[in-house]
Amino acid sequence: MTPTSSTRRRLMAGVAFAAAVPLFAACASNSAGGDATGDPDRPTVMVQVPTLDNSYWADVIKGAEAAADALDIGVDVQVYGDSTDTQLSQVQQAGSKGIDMALLFAQDQASSPTLIQAATDQDIYATNIFSNQPWSTPSEPEYNDHYVGYFLPDNVRDSYNMASSVIDQIGGDGKVIHITGLPGNTTADERQLGVQQALDENPGIELVGRESGGENRVATQPVIEDLLTANPDVDAIICHNDDSAIAVINALKDRGMSDVKVGGIDAIDEFLDDMQNGSNAAATVAIHGSWFGGYNVVRLYDAYEGAEYTPAESMMFQDSLTIDTSDAAGEYQSVVYQADPLPFDWTSISRAMNPEDWDTQVTLVPIDPYEYWGRIGEEPPAGYELPAAYAEDLEGPALDLASTYLDHSVANPLAPVIGLTLSGETSFGQK
Repeated sequence: MTPTSSTRRRLMAGVAFAAAVPLFAACASNSAGGDATGDPDRPTVMVQVPTLDNSYWADVIKGAEAAADALDIGVDVQVYGDSTDTQLSQVQQAGSKGIDMALLFAQDQASSPTLIQAATDQDIYATNIFSNQPWSTPSEPEYNDHYVGYFLPDNVRDSYNMASSVIDQIGGDGKVIHITGLPGNTTADERQLGVQQALDENPGIELVGRESGGENRVATQPVIEDLLTANPDVDAIICHNDDSAIAVINALKDRGMSDVKVGGIDAIDEFLDDMQNGSNAAATVAIHGSWFGGYNVVRLYDAYEGAEYTPAESMMFQDSLTIDTSDAAGEYQSVVYQADPLPFDWTSISRAMNPEDWDTQVTLVPIDPYEYWGRIGEEPPAGYELPAAYAEDLEGPALDLASTYLDHSVANPLAPVIGLTLSGETSFGQK
């Protein structure tokens, strides 16, 4: 479809607004809903994150705000403090606050159907990221076409690639500690599976400890202190994310253990600094938090504007990149963290604005639910069938969807980083 007249008017007004008003502050936690400009005709997206103690979520917010600014959308940031009750309450109140769209991260997979239903029952378009109840798809009829999509990196592949790089850097032999994420979270389960696959492929590696670090440095600190006391001869520590990895690196520095290699996921600025300083940081995965936040806002905007996507596009993996050299770390910082504005063209991603020549800039691939949930042992319930349109789409057009998205990932500003990594390619093989 082509942009509506209301879209054009709001985008033209947004150009002047963007020149005068800075982006929404990323530290809002219980902010008032609705549009910050007071324009009742301007749609608003709620961006809901579990914590601001993890800098990845600050990146997600930054990208979401940048995309919203480019599309002339108001932003309401909500932080739910890792509480499923608080998260649900925020969503239940969203409609009365004038929220039209919501970027959600279900705290655990079991809570996602109730959370998304609370949004869609209020005619709020919703995306969900990282954690979703198995066999609950965006195509389920109860969501009334308002569950726009479930998006995430391929956590199994990403954690496998990162762990493999760390293991290679210690020569494929030695003792390893694994700091996991929160139990019951889809992402944590998948990342643990990927790490385990890498461990299983390396018989010279001995896993000497595996405990949850709560996915942040504060919770990880006492855990790693105890594990290091019990295992002072460890060779590498593989972490669920970079925030936990920072706690690990700090503990290693305090003990003078400069030879221990550390891996994480998220490619946060602090971890990349450590890589360049020649310290413990060995490998991380860039899952492009700012791009991811912005992409979700664009998909919500497209749904709000009536752009059409196929059912197979409602569950997708985003591409990512294992950063495992100091040069790649520095280049990523230059391209993403030091760029002002961010290097992504948000309006080019929009299919409402660019029906034919849209450009996601970072590629995506469709998810096969049977493979996706089957790999973590979640078989479909007895008698369950995928919604008919979704099942049909997976058997036909979805087979070509990955190549279509690759063709529509043209202006990737991250390309200079790829050639500086040890593998020289992204998780999906883009060079």
